[in-house]
Amino acid sequence: MDRDATDSVAGDLRHAFDAIAAELDTVRSDSEAYNRQLRQRNRELAATAAVAQTISTEQVDLVGMLERTLQIILEVTGLQAGWVMLLPEGGGEPVLAGSVCLPPEVAEKQAVFRSPECECDKVLDLRLPLVVHPLHTACPIRALDLGNGQAPTCHASVPLLTRSKALGVLNLAGDDPAALDAALLTFLGTIGRQLGVAIENARLWEELKQRDLLRSQLLEQAIAAQEEERRHIARELHDQIGQALTSILVLLRALEAESDGSEGVVVDPVRWKDLKAIVADTLESVHELALELRPSVLDDLGLVPAVQRAVRIYQKRHGLVIDFEAVGLEGVRLPPAVETALYRIAQEALTNIIQHACVNRGSLLLAVRAGIVTLIVEDDGCGFDTDRLVHGPMDEHWLGLSGMRERSALLGGRLTIESAPGSGTTVFVEIPVPDEKLWSTARGDHGE
Repeated sequence: MDRDATDSVAGDLRHAFDAIAAELDTVRSDSEAYNRQLRQRNRELAATAAVAQTISTEQVDLVGMLERTLQIILEVTGLQAGWVMLLPEGGGEPVLAGSVCLPPEVAEKQAVFRSPECECDKVLDLRLPLVVHPLHTACPIRALDLGNGQAPTCHASVPLLTRSKALGVLNLAGDDPAALDAALLTFLGTIGRQLGVAIENARLWEELKQRDLLRSQLLEQAIAAQEEERRHIARELHDQIGQALTSILVLLRALEAESDGSEGVVVDPVRWKDLKAIVADTLESVHELALELRPSVLDDLGLVPAVQRAVRIYQKRHGLVIDFEAVGLEGVRLPPAVETALYRIAQEALTNIIQHACVNRGSLLLAVRAGIVTLIVEDDGCGFDTDRLVHGPMDEHWLGLSGMRERSALLGGRLTIESAPGSGTTVFVEIPVPDEKLWSTARGDHGE
């Protein structure tokens, strides 16, 4: 092969190698760009998961959830500051609900800044993310120092959406509008929808809490009014009807004494005796009714003497044998509301033994330890299926048990019922009572 042919082949080879090198550079460049995109998408996926975790664990604390989400987004996007404006539930202008890297003076101005010319006002109507660039001349964000003397030149505004409406706007400030590309806005739109659902859930949860609090307050007032009415009726029975029956009995005895040996006065001894017995029995029944409505011993002496008296009455009236024990309550009084609740729960539990357990023996324990007062009422009777109480329809058979549970729940306590057909029943109540709420009958100091 001559020299010219050799040079021609070498030239062709050089051109081929150059083309291959250029193609490799293109492939390498495309691969690096793809890898960058892949890393960015991985970061965005991780951020989406982190936001979901934040929402699931902190959604009750709305401000904390918003600010933690803003921190996650700023870390992923490299933007420098963020804030969230929310529409009030009752309507009106958006309010600042949370911010990150926003000095108080800037946040305060941003909270009240409104301009019809500002692009970010369109977000709630468009329901789509948009980039605001350049910033409005009066925008308070322009005064923000991003470091090294840099000030924001743009910000992204992202609507916080639910299925039915927009709840507010997520804003992220930066100094490079090119960084706010379509892919990033798509990612932010996903976060905006996540946050919108979380905000709606948090508001519903708060509304549910408020309703539950109102219900508890109303129930507490109803129980207090019921106890006060019982106290009033008990006083009326004791003071008026009891006194009237006592007066009748005294007059009958006086009349009996005057008629003894008197001429012209004929008294049937049997009928007279029956009349006195009726009045005496009625007087005793009135006294017992007054004590059952609101035993004065509960107010005067406390829970243990009141329960002891109730046990004696159930034993005498129904032949029920109760093993009663009180631990840690010697000379100690509990708050009145706690004493009343535990007395009523014990009373209802004893009544249930008589009516449903088909047994004439049980046990009752009252104890206080480490700031917890405990009531346990047990029997070895026929028992019942507790699933029916939890999952079955509410009827008159369960009202007493439900009332017991409500009384304990109002005081921050817990009532547990353990039972099964043929295995007896245990009612277990725990109510927190801090030591400072206890007071000693010996010292006479009252806890509030």
